[in-house]
Amino acid sequence: MKPSRRPHLSSEQPSLVRRPFLTVCLGLLGSVALPSMDVHSESVPIDIPRLQAQLNQGSPQAVAELLAAEAERRPSSPHLQYDAGVAAYAARRWEDALVAFDRVETLGNARLANLARFQRGNAEYQLGVESLSANLDETISRWRAALEAYQAVLKNRPDETRSAQNAEFVRNRLLDLLLAEARKSARQAQQPTKTPGQRIGDLRNAHEKFSDAHQLSPSNPEATQGESETKDQLAQALKQEGLRNVQTPLSLKSSRREPRLPEVDASKLEAGIAQLEESKELKPGDPQVEEALRRAKDRLADAKVKQAETFLALEEQIPITKEKLALLRMAREQVDQALEQSPKHQEAQRTGEEIDRRMAQVHEDEGDFQEQQAASSQLEQQAMQLSQALDHFQQASELQPNQPRLQAKQEQAEQKLAQTLDKLADKLMQSPDGQEPMEAKAARLEGAEQALNELQAIQPSDRTGQRAEQVGKELDGLRQMLADKGKGSTESPGQGDPRNGSQPSPAPPQWMAPPLDGPPRIQQPGGKGQAPKGAGRNIRDY
Repeated sequence: MKPSRRPHLSSEQPSLVRRPFLTVCLGLLGSVALPSMDVHSESVPIDIPRLQAQLNQGSPQAVAELLAAEAERRPSSPHLQYDAGVAAYAARRWEDALVAFDRVETLGNARLANLARFQRGNAEYQLGVESLSANLDETISRWRAALEAYQAVLKNRPDETRSAQNAEFVRNRLLDLLLAEARKSARQAQQPTKTPGQRIGDLRNAHEKFSDAHQLSPSNPEATQGESETKDQLAQALKQEGLRNVQTPLSLKSSRREPRLPEVDASKLEAGIAQLEESKELKPGDPQVEEALRRAKDRLADAKVKQAETFLALEEQIPITKEKLALLRMAREQVDQALEQSPKHQEAQRTGEEIDRRMAQVHEDEGDFQEQQAASSQLEQQAMQLSQALDHFQQASELQPNQPRLQAKQEQAEQKLAQTLDKLADKLMQSPDGQEPMEAKAARLEGAEQALNELQAIQPSDRTGQRAEQVGKELDGLRQMLADKGKGSTESPGQGDPRNGSQPSPAPPQWMAPPLDGPPRIQQPGGKGQAPKGAGRNIRDY
């Protein structure tokens, strides 16, 4: 049955107040009466007879616009939101109708909310009709949403005839659509000129549509049989194409971004593994698929290890610490991927151990270098270099645990850093000779506070905590004074203002900046140490 298109407006005359009443033919199977509501504006009431005449004369757009404006003016009225929705529906403004019906459901009127769900199902159906020729998936999605809306009504009111009838109507149309699309894709898959690889897409679509139809109507024999047949056909096509892909020879390719980093092109092998995995999921227990998968995964693990060994060889030729660590992380990523494919792959395990050993050595060497540089540096630079040295020693220890040498170096760097931070905090807590601008003082004390906080983190003591508290209180007072001067909301401490004679504050000490290398920590998912999945082989990305 086609949905009615002709809306109807009428009015009631209660004993005390005239209350307009709106009726519009919206449902697939008949008209829907809306409840009475107050829609009077502050000065001019809405003229229902005039709106009815406009609708009868074929002008639903004007009615929809008037009610939409009134609904925006009174967003808390569920009656008005509902009437704006049905007026938008009458004007074929389906999306606007959905917005209005959604609002009704949030406003706490249970009876109207149920009516709004019914009307939302009608609007979703109409949107599906509009997209039928251009976007089949959109139509399927819309009609599913319509069914859900009707079912929500029936959950609250099982005897609601209109929703039951509309749900059956939409279910039958959706079932017919799914079966027609499934038949079409199944026929296309059987064309004799198509290879197994070319049939996969058609068979997958046919299987999905038959499965959706079976879920929608479990007793439908065509859906049941089609789901079973296309499942077997898809599993076989995936098996054939997967076996072909996993036998494709591997090759090397050069990266345009980094020509010196050749890559093993394993894309066909990876695609074949994915196809065999899907075939296995659809039809478990095929010994040929099981054996092919095992061999293919071992082969892919071999390729990943080979790639890791290439990066290891390149690392030895590079003098720059940051790039050495980047290459080693890239090698570690390849080994991890190899072990995902073949957890007991001995060569991958051995290569991973070698990567960890060499990465630990690079960190240790860089830690030694930073510690040596700190011996002849200024106090602020010393703090930065010792902090970097400690970070490198810590990472080396994580990679090679139970190494007394690394533990001793870490403890020594920590002790030196604590002494340096203590001296630096004392220096920054002392006021310089002469008058000091307020912004410069705030920046100096912020540096002292940071030094004390870092010192407390690595070597806590009551004295450090007391000094940090003292500096914090002084800083709070300074910040309040800056805020009172109007600086706090527009300028950060240290910027200064040449118009009032204040001097710009000095830049934060170098030790406060992040480490120059900032070496990522490995084996922390999503952290610095692991390269993002799918990342290119540009060492600058690591």
